[in-house]
Amino acid sequence: MYSKFGTIIAVAIAIFPFALVLAKLAETEGTLTVVIVAAIFVIFFATVLLATRVTLEPEPDLAEALRAPAPPIAWSWDGVNHQPEGGDGAATTTESHH
Repeated sequence: MYSKFGTIIAVAIAIFPFALVLAKLAETEGTLTVVIVAAIFVIFFATVLLATRVTLEPEPDLAEALRAPAPPIAWSWDGVNHQPEGGDGAATTTESHH
């Protein structure tokens, strides 16, 4: 479990650099620039907050398709295509004519 105090500390540490940049911009730039940069920061943190709250789960059909094993790989180093068989460890060979 996470503690609320730890979460508050983490959020404050994450916001600090952005707040510092915004404060420096406020000293030298115009109001419109500061408002735009502040809006970008708010959108960024809102997106991060939303991303931590949303849990994406794959569709059931997609989840089964992702777990299906890949077909065996054929390899050839001596002109003979070797393909592994079912599960007995033996390999079948077929001649490859070039």
